[in-house]
Amino acid sequence: MKSPSLVDLDALDLISQSASAAFAIDRQDRIIYWNEGATRLMGYTGDEVLGRFCFNTIAGIDAFGNRYCTKECPMVVAAAGGSEMEPYLIDVQTKKGDRRKFSVKPIALPSGGEHFSCLMHLIEPADSKEVDLLVETLRQLAGQPVKGDRPAPSPEPMISVSPLTTREREILELLSNGYAAINIAARLDLAHATVRNHIQNILRKMEVHSQVEAIAVAFRRGWLTARAA
Repeated sequence: MKSPSLVDLDALDLISQSASAAFAIDRQDRIIYWNEGATRLMGYTGDEVLGRFCFNTIAGIDAFGNRYCTKECPMVVAAAGGSEMEPYLIDVQTKKGDRRKFSVKPIALPSGGEHFSCLMHLIEPADSKEVDLLVETLRQLAGQPVKGDRPAPSPEPMISVSPLTTREREILELLSNGYAAINIAARLDLAHATVRNHIQNILRKMEVHSQVEAIAVAFRRGWLTARAA
């Protein structure tokens, strides 16, 4: 069996294995991923922010004091339009109410344009070699075509019947809320290997190649819904 390279790994697994702080939002500006690094920098836990609007939680302003984080997020607009996004500086409100300046590196997943479904934000108070490496890896992952160099699939129609079992859907929902496989195993009192097997079954049944793609497809088909703010 060929050993998977770093770019073959699922994007969420890459980030969960990294010390880099990160969060992600969907096309509706709702936070769908929040890791421990983001908690360390901003104070909010995943349970406090998942499903909430990013612009209400982050409340970012630019260097001149103008509101940057709004309902029409400029980064979401850029990602949906397939535009190249560069790192930017932003002043963010923490849970304690104070403000801190961060460097933000946005990555559209699975890629920019009409198929964009998730905007990952890698955040650091200063430059970090690890973040730079992770950005490059995620960009390679986002730019990869589906196996066999097939064109990206057309938008999914709403499908009411899911092929997933109750347990598989439960695991997929936890993945969409930012939990890594090892955390899901602890939460559901399952072996880590069992959870990984369930994830592989989910990918096979949904005919996708990554957890990020599975989450995106599930939202498009109506099998998952964003948590209320």
